[in-house]
Amino acid sequence: MSYTSEHWRKAVTKLLELTSNNSIKWEPSQLFVPDAWTIVDNSYMSTIKEKTYVVSETRKRHYLDEDEYVWHGYHVLSIYEKKGYQNYTKLAISPEMSSISSLFDAAQANYAFNSNALGGLLDFD
Repeated sequence: MSYTSEHWRKAVTKLLELTSNNSIKWEPSQLFVPDAWTIVDNSYMSTIKEKTYVVSETRKRHYLDEDEYVWHGYHVLSIYEKKGYQNYTKLAISPEMSSISSLFDAAQANYAFNSNALGGLLDFD
């Protein structure tokens, strides 16, 4: 048995809701390890009930022929379980879904807000 697209959609929607309410906090992460044809531009992680959720902005090589390729950008949600000190086991990885892009943007904004990114500038008022 595996999770359906509907399960993933509900999970992403719940993470978006928790993020927009600032009920969870996102931090930069390097947990998501891509394959040889993928580059991770940025990742954020949040832990809820012993599961760590990582949303990543990635680019993957798509070859047009033997030598020529283009980059295809996409976002991915992966779920990990902590096994000992700094050891994580990947439990699941999402299919490509447009809503994961919104989750990535929300996680990035959540991190910026909770890090007081504009604090030094807003203090001038």
